[in-house]
Amino acid sequence: MAGRRRFVRPVLWSAAVLLGGGAFFAAVLAADIPYADTAPAPTSSVPKSPTSVEAALPDATLTVATTGVRAGPDDRTLLLQVAIPKCGRDPRIEGLTEENDIIYAYVVITPGAADCRETVPSEIKLTTAAPIANRTLMLDWSAGPWNKLPDGTWGHCGALGCHPPADHCADVWVEQTRGEAIDIDTRACDQRWLVVDRTNFPQSPSLRVLYRWATEGWQSVTSVKSKGCEEILAKEPQFSRVLCEKLGPIS
Repeated sequence: MAGRRRFVRPVLWSAAVLLGGGAFFAAVLAADIPYADTAPAPTSSVPKSPTSVEAALPDATLTVATTGVRAGPDDRTLLLQVAIPKCGRDPRIEGLTEENDIIYAYVVITPGAADCRETVPSEIKLTTAAPIANRTLMLDWSAGPWNKLPDGTWGHCGALGCHPPADHCADVWVEQTRGEAIDIDTRACDQRWLVVDRTNFPQSPSLRVLYRWATEGWQSVTSVKSKGCEEILAKEPQFSRVLCEKLGPIS
């Protein structure tokens, strides 16, 4: 009898639990209590547009190319000529470093719009810690180094460096006329005119070429196929008669 009572009690207890749970669930349904949906909310495929262009821009800087350099009011100042976008803010020098006789710097602005193409010319002052003298200036890598030229202005040095030979007939100047020629022979030269016999292709006849001195080197004027002055002066009347009279046959 005692064993039967042990079996009956667990059965009665389980039935009571089920009845109580059912009553609670029925009460929840009757109360109509809202519940949270655990599924993720769908995302829209159309992004929201910003309220303004500036609101969408990151806090960044834009490098501005330097188009010219001129001396400032003292030996530690240069004026950098730049084209500043009209929408740009706070044009300034950044990255100023002086080492190994080179001055590194660049001009930056804070852009004020995503598309800003209209520009205005401006000058930005660059001030160094030590006198500038003849040091090289690296402003932006696209334009190459700036140097003080022999006439005191600032610009880019030519193929022969910043201090080429003063003698226009020096070999390094004449060599600039070689181009694709396989052989060149200097026949006459003064500081204004140069005559070179050049062979452009193997086993081809040589051609006599006249050059006039230009700002950055010898500039080709004309070519002739005969010796003496007649053909030369017919094509270039300003050529020096003294030079052409000394020319022999084309080599």
